[in-house]
Amino acid sequence: MSASKKKVSGKSRSDADLDQTARKKRDPEVLQRGILAIDPGSNQTGWAWWPTAASLVPAEAGVINGGNGTIAERALVVKAALKELYETRDPMLGSIAIEKPIPHHRFKAIALETTYSEISAWARTLHKKRGRTPGLIVSSYNNKAVKAVVNPKYGEFGREGGAKERLMAGVCSSLSTDYRLYPEDAIDAIAIGILHLQIIRQEILIWQMLSEIED
Repeated sequence: MSASKKKVSGKSRSDADLDQTARKKRDPEVLQRGILAIDPGSNQTGWAWWPTAASLVPAEAGVINGGNGTIAERALVVKAALKELYETRDPMLGSIAIEKPIPHHRFKAIALETTYSEISAWARTLHKKRGRTPGLIVSSYNNKAVKAVVNPKYGEFGREGGAKERLMAGVCSSLSTDYRLYPEDAIDAIAIGILHLQIIRQEILIWQMLSEIED
């Protein structure tokens, strides 16, 4: 009976973890570029666009109507509209942030899942085509994470508002503007963008601090 041999790398568990983290490190120059946030919907898909990560306030936000076709046709309409947004607004986009459908939802919609899958596939195909240079980051966030970041803790909507009203009020307070200026589905996309911005800004800050130390 021959004993199996396990190759020993000489590195500790923590060293291996650090190596893995280093390999996953995202390019800070890409992080600072434009952001497209997307809230997939079975009928309407919200979107918001930031030219850079420097401001929380989006340059544009709106809603894509999928139309009255079949589930597959509506998903393709949304993908085509997002492709046009990408090409006309910012072909040097740095990030695409997408909200995932709520898992195990009691009203799980096939149309929503299909739209999300089509959008996610488009974004990841774009990521592969762009390659390491100029690079594109694709991130997906769950509903709870988005709401946790932008929901207000105090005030009228924090106490008595519904989930949608609390989300709107949270976005309103973050942007210092009136939530009524935006369609509801666009508000969802803005909230996703705010979450993504907060995450990547931390990465940018760490990179800047390390750069100063090295200098």
